[in-house]
Amino acid sequence: ASTEKVLGVAIYKGNIIAARGEKVFKGGTTGSWTAIQTGRTNAERYSFVVYNFDNTEKIIYVDGVNNAAIFNNSSVTAVNTTGAPADPATVALHKNHMFFAGMSSNPQEVVFSAPFSETDFSAANGAGTIGVDSPITGLVPFRDFLYIFCEERIFRLAGNTIADFTVQPITREIGCSNGFTIQEFAGDIVFLSKDGLRTIAGTEKIGDVELGTI
Repeated sequence: ASTEKVLGVAIYKGNIIAARGEKVFKGGTTGSWTAIQTGRTNAERYSFVVYNFDNTEKIIYVDGVNNAAIFNNSSVTAVNTTGAPADPATVALHKNHMFFAGMSSNPQEVVFSAPFSETDFSAANGAGTIGVDSPITGLVPFRDFLYIFCEERIFRLAGNTIADFTVQPITREIGCSNGFTIQEFAGDIVFLSKDGLRTIAGTEKIGDVELGTI
């Protein structure tokens, strides 16, 4: 119970992870809540990814103001190693890399970790950055690509590692107004554009995509 807004909710290991104000809680099936992290000052809406790189399922979360943080069901670790993004607003897992975007100082940049290491941002180990020409509003993996939604553009990242990652433009005419509207639904991706809800679907032609309105 609190007067603060709930800013994000996720399911992790059969429990509820809920964030409000400066705190993040874990709730079990009995209705009790335990604070797993405090001090996330001025947090905005949260994004979560559940993943498993080392036989331990974890959840990583970002809020657009503070460092990303990792919860392993017992403790929280801040992602503040050298090269880590300071205040990512969105996070996605793709090709065994953790991708971050929406940083205040570089809103047109994607930062990705080394493979199988969400806290390693050394280029020598396979981490790196990708720049586009519009502020990024959301990231979503779909099939073999990572789609990069911007305010006025949409790109997709092809490839498997830093050695062959390439950014391919989908459209320079349409963007995503709000990254929290991006959802995978019925084998498609739905998102909110300036002209309403749209879809982005892979067609039967390999490597092709189709933009449509709802």
